This record gives sequence, structure tokens and C-alpha cells, in this order.
Amino acid sequence: MIKPKVLSKGDTVAIVAPSSPILPENIAVAREAMEALGLKPVFYPSCHARHGHLAGEDALRAGDVNAAFADPEIKGVIALRGGYGTPRLLEMIDFDMIRRHPKVFLGYSDITGLHLPLNRLSDLITFHGPTAYGQPPLYPDNPYTFDWLKKNLMGNKALGLYQPPPGEPLTALQGGTATGRIVGGNLSLLTAALGSPYEIDTRDRILFIEEVHEYHYVMDRMLMSLDLSGKFRDAAGIILGTFHGCKAEEGYQGKVDLPLKTIFREILSKYDKPVLYNFRAGHVSPQFTIPLGVTVRIDGDEMTVDFLEAATVGDSSSE
Repeated sequence: MIKPKVLSKGDTVAIVAPSSPILPENIAVAREAMEALGLKPVFYPSCHARHGHLAGEDALRAGDVNAAFADPEIKGVIALRGGYGTPRLLEMIDFDMIRRHPKVFLGYSDITGLHLPLNRLSDLITFHGPTAYGQPPLYPDNPYTFDWLKKNLMGNKALGLYQPPPGEPLTALQGGTATGRIVGGNLSLLTAALGSPYEIDTRDRILFIEEVHEYHYVMDRMLMSLDLSGKFRDAAGIILGTFHGCKAEEGYQGKVDLPLKTIFREILSKYDKPVLYNFRAGHVSPQFTIPLGVTVRIDGDEMTVDFLEAATVGDSSSE
């Protein structure tokens, strides 16, 4: 896969809004977060636009993504926030051009909708991590999130063993070991792309999944969509992230959803491959930044994830 050039202090980065908008007064919060990293943010038009639940019309948002990758003065492209909107852009994104102009690309949640084709069609390593504007904001007083993000974007070495936040150990639903390139992201976006040219390729990969604020029965349905599409069968191993706000629904005629771990076990137990649980990335704070596309080794017996290669190339001024 293509590795983007490492970011250095003083680099100019594009802030784009491929998904949902934020309030105008929160642009300053995003600017402060980027400057805390030592970067110079340029806020593209989509950051100041609103079209219902979207940060501007589709052509504007897609145009910002394309323009940011094409501009030689821009060293990295960072999503303003998640929300909803990336699937509407995919037919307008120039993935061939992006392949020719690889850059750091960062975001999570709905931004999964761009990670998938950037990894698969542009062959680009991207970063599943904090957006420019988030809650809580990305400042140095959130040291776990801040430090791992800097190691990813502004370092040029393999991350090595995943170190969870205090009190949040990895657990295992199934043992065994596997090695492969890590892919994935938000479950809703993984299922939304199925059957399209932009769907995830899990063949011999380590599949990472996270979600937020969904009922367990909805999670069951989305997981089964992946299962019936062969995505669990094809994967070398599976990492389950955090599922903040996901809960059992109690309803009609005494219905109560199954516990989430039971759903995972029942769907995944037929596959003889390692399954890890509680990887702290995505909709959680503090969060770990994942370099999507690098080779990792997971061990369900030792409950470890080892990032085996650097995600960027070039010299880093921050080390």
C-alpha cells in the first residue's frame, strides 16, 4: 500500500467537512486543536456551509476533498467531524488522482465511508482517529488521544504493541493468532457500502469494527449483513472496538435484546480465528488512532495487537 509522507510541525493541512456541519463558533475549537499539534489549518468551504443535515451540498463537499488532495501546498487532509454524508460523495471523488497525490487522511465515524475506498481504490494508508472538531476537544490535556495521534501522523516508526488506556484491557472472545493488514471502521458505514465498488475487502485482513448508539438488535442485523456477505469468513482475524451507547431494546410482548457479547459470540463462533474485544478506538475518549492498511499481528491468547510497520514515510521533525 501507499504510505503518505509524515507530517511535520508547521505543515499546512486542509480541514474538510465531508459529512455533517458544526456551529460557526466551533471552528475556533477545531483551529486550536490543529494548532496544538503544531499544524497550520486551512478551513475549506464545506466547513462553513450547511445543507440540512449535511455540511453543504454534495458537489461542494466532494470538491473540497478532491481539491485538498490535489493542492501541493496541502500536506494532510483532516475531517472536521463525522455525522452523515460520505456515501453521497463516493461517485464524485477522484480516487485515481488521490493515488497519485497521497497524503495523510484522518477521521472516524462517518469518515469510514471514505477510508474504505481510499484504502481499496487509492491503495492509501489512512488514519482512523480524532476529527478536527470533537467532544472532548483534541488538546494536549487529553494525553492518551493526543500522544497516539502524534505518533501516527508525525512519527515514522511502527507503533508496536497497542497500549490500552488505564483500566480498559483488551479481552478475547476467541483465541488464536493472525497477521494481516488492518481495515474497517464504523459498522453502519461498513454495511452501507456492501454490494458497491466501495465495499470493504476483508480477504486475509484484520477487520476492525466499532459502533455508537445503536440497539443490539440493529447491531445483530448489521453484523449478519457482513456475515452473509462473507466478510467474517474472509478475514484473518477480528478486532471489536467500543460500542458506546449501544443498548438492549425492551419492547413489544416482553422483547429484550440479547446481550451484545452474546450476539458477537453466536455470529462469530463458527469461524476459527482470533476475536479481540474492547479496543479503544472510535466513539470513545480517550481513543487510539489506527493506521488503516498497515500490517498487524493479533493474539487472542495473549490479548495483544502489534502494529508491525510504519504508516508514513519521510523524516519527522517531532521526534
